[in-house]
Amino acid sequence: MRTFKWMFYQFCFMKKIIFITFILSTIMSFAMDTLEVEKTDTLLAPSLTPNSIIYIENYQELNFYDQKLRRLDSQTPMDLTYNEKVQTFIDSYLGRNKALISKMLSLKELYFPLFEQQLDNYELPLELKYLAIVESALNPQAKSYSGATGLWQFMYFTGKEYGLDVTSYIDERKDPLKSTQAACEYFVKLYDMFGDWNLVLAAYNGGPGYLQRKINNVGSYDFWELYPYLRKETRNYIPNFIAVNYAMNHAAEHNIFSESLDLNISTTDTITIKKQVEIDLLVELLCVSKEMITYLNPCYKKNIFPANSILTLPLFAVADFLNNEQTNYAFIDAVDAKEILIDEERIVYDVVKGDYLGRIAEEFGVKVFELKKWNNLVDTDLDIKDKLVVYVKKNQNNDVSLSRSDKKNEYVVQPGDTLWGIAKKHEGISVWKIKSLNNLASDKIQPGTKIILPTI
Repeated sequence: MRTFKWMFYQFCFMKKIIFITFILSTIMSFAMDTLEVEKTDTLLAPSLTPNSIIYIENYQELNFYDQKLRRLDSQTPMDLTYNEKVQTFIDSYLGRNKALISKMLSLKELYFPLFEQQLDNYELPLELKYLAIVESALNPQAKSYSGATGLWQFMYFTGKEYGLDVTSYIDERKDPLKSTQAACEYFVKLYDMFGDWNLVLAAYNGGPGYLQRKINNVGSYDFWELYPYLRKETRNYIPNFIAVNYAMNHAAEHNIFSESLDLNISTTDTITIKKQVEIDLLVELLCVSKEMITYLNPCYKKNIFPANSILTLPLFAVADFLNNEQTNYAFIDAVDAKEILIDEERIVYDVVKGDYLGRIAEEFGVKVFELKKWNNLVDTDLDIKDKLVVYVKKNQNNDVSLSRSDKKNEYVVQPGDTLWGIAKKHEGISVWKIKSLNNLASDKIQPGTKIILPTI
């Protein structure tokens, strides 16, 4: 019995020793682990430089752009993939080109409703509206070095193929509605050819023939696999487009806001002008600025609107014109007949020795046929001291006079001098030329005054 108790005590004692040993080993192990962590932290700490922190922050920003584009991508059949190539263009639009995005945010109110309506009619992705920003920065007057013109930058022959007429007076590639319809038709055709929206965009920029050759050479229909083999402009076209999508949708998050826009497209209407008219006459008739008329009617050339032109004008101007239609057309006829002068002045020119119609026309900035029309001339024969009526555009006199020569003489008015006398002393110089060159309102001149005489 006593032996049993002794063995039991020995067992309990050994059990305690084992337990204590386990506790001590655990504590030592924990201490060693802690030491290793401290050692590791000490080794890693010097590597957490400011550049590392910036890298981590930039990585978080990249994830931010990626997440935003993923959300946009989920709402469109187009491919709005995020990568470092796209990031380059995003940085540009949020940085040095943020003023462009600000302007686009205002101009979109004019053009995007039209774009969206037509894209929807053709069952195309509405995100294609942003392509007009890439192409023309929403400027219907835009023209590239290669001749591509308008909001959608149609070349001459491509425009003709899709029904955009170009004449001496009109260029329908600049017409917002017609050019957008043509662009939609072209998008449909390109999608039928390639079946991929990235390839549609690449073909729109580089041409379908060029793109197909690259596809055949590379052996892939994936744009990002074709990317290294495409010319720079076409290669960057898709990343640029994706970046514009991001910038236009998330501008406010980067403190980019719309510019104020004076023009409200909802307050405009159209009118058919039955007679040919120049823009300066319309300005006089309608009390609408030349800039406004040009902006609303970008497809017309040379500041001339042919008969039966359909013009877009502010609502008040359309109403005013129609309310006084008969009087307005009578006014147009009077201006055409030179009975009323709008932006011109009537000059009577005395023919001098050596004059001929071509020289006189060049001097006054007019055409030979106009001189003949204004003076009822049946031929080009002139006699010295013949008087010719010339209608000269206002505010162009000085430029016209100076264009005759690269040099000009200075003359000091002498006692008894008159403009007529000075003109007679210098062959080829008229009183009108002296007055216009020196901005003289009358024929009176004072002795000692210095005047400029053009060298003939």
